[in-house]
Amino acid sequence: MKFIQGLVAGIVATLIGAVALYMSGILASPAPAPESAAQTSERKIDYWVAPMDPSYRRDGPGKSPMGMDLIPVYEGEGDTGYEGVEIDPRLAASIGVKTAPVLREVLTPSVRTIGQFTYDERLMEHVHVRAAGWVEKLYVRAAGEPVEAGQSLFEVYAPDLLAAGADYIQALETGERVYVEGAMERLRGLGMTAADIEKLHKAKKLDRVLTIRAPRSGVIHKMNIGDGDRVQVGAPAMSVVDLSKMWLIANVFEADLPHVREGAKVTVTPHAAEGTRTGVVDYIYPDLDEMTRTARVRIVLDNADGALKIGMYADVTIDRPTLEGVLTVPSSALIRLGRGTHVMVAEGDGRYRPTQVTTGPEMDGVTVIADGLSEGEEVVVRGQFMIDSEASFQGAKMRMLTSGEDDMAEEDSGSMGAMGGMDMGSMSEDTVEGTINEVMLDEGKLNISHGPMENFGMPGMTMDFPVAESVGLGEDLEGARVRFTVKREGMTFTIIRLDVLEAVQ
Repeated sequence: MKFIQGLVAGIVATLIGAVALYMSGILASPAPAPESAAQTSERKIDYWVAPMDPSYRRDGPGKSPMGMDLIPVYEGEGDTGYEGVEIDPRLAASIGVKTAPVLREVLTPSVRTIGQFTYDERLMEHVHVRAAGWVEKLYVRAAGEPVEAGQSLFEVYAPDLLAAGADYIQALETGERVYVEGAMERLRGLGMTAADIEKLHKAKKLDRVLTIRAPRSGVIHKMNIGDGDRVQVGAPAMSVVDLSKMWLIANVFEADLPHVREGAKVTVTPHAAEGTRTGVVDYIYPDLDEMTRTARVRIVLDNADGALKIGMYADVTIDRPTLEGVLTVPSSALIRLGRGTHVMVAEGDGRYRPTQVTTGPEMDGVTVIADGLSEGEEVVVRGQFMIDSEASFQGAKMRMLTSGEDDMAEEDSGSMGAMGGMDMGSMSEDTVEGTINEVMLDEGKLNISHGPMENFGMPGMTMDFPVAESVGLGEDLEGARVRFTVKREGMTFTIIRLDVLEAVQ
């Protein structure tokens, strides 16, 4: 009992001492000084911005382009000084952002197209008769038959030719040189060859028919006569073409035409013949097809083996001059808009900057960069459209090609920011159709190729989407055609609803 009483007494004494010390401190300390005017006044407002578009700035209060009240930004709360867009690296990894370096390469560009084979018009000859008559006998009867130069093609009975032959024999009997030469010239004019005239001179006997022979080796291209047909002067009886050389007529698009030159090397791969062949551009036709916007380019190829056929198609590669030491980026990195082309440059630590570029030729999945980038810079090749949308929303400043365009860049970024704010800030959901490429059950994601998301200002692309827990997943969804609703939160696009339009059979 005494122990408890002593303990209580000690506690009470301690409390009394503490109170005494506190009171003495108050009395001994001086009175607090009044706050300075800077401390009592409100924080200083630096500028005013639109709630949905931080790039829209004004010196005083007012309304944004969307009709919303501007909000103040105080000193110390403004920009960090970086004029691009900043994204948490973990978030960038989760949405599958990938980059690739700007390389300096040696490229051998080419123009690729399709061509169709036809005969060489310079190796075509028509067979005519110079005296009207009737076909007595045919030695060839169908188009496509091969013939040799000087081979008999058909026999024709021509009364005018018989009369001229009789005059020639009579002139020979007179022995008058003038008459003989005149009669001989008439026979030549009616189509009789020197060999036929020599035969008539020796035999001094008329043949009832005249034999017409092939003017060159080749094949019968067209057959315009039959047995007993009447043949007219001036109308071709048949045509013979030499197929030892062929023309390949390739159609070159208008945009590629400036890069094609006569004499350029051409590699040809026929669709229905083995191997490849080489030739040169022989001629570029002067006309342009108004419907297809293509021009015809003629290529001459050897066809000694006869493997190339009229009407056959072939793949055509026309060489262009080699490009030495040019800067290239993967073509997938390019973002093409109405006013130009830009890329998203990755500057490290989650920082990305939209950069305007001037592009050159494109080949094999890479595009030449004429201006705007430097060797070794990293550009975004996957996920760039989402970063670009975020850059537009945040009002990131475009890095222009020349410093003199800074004012234009600010204006453009402001416009882009306003558009981005309107598309993505005012509407946080969108519904679109697509095809499921992969189901990632462990990660709770779907890889989907989808159409444009107009509410977010995003074009069609292939990307990974996290899926809300309320949406059921199954491996049987892979390959299915679906309609899905996406909810956007910052740079995260989550599927909150999924409807199967066409299941995989």
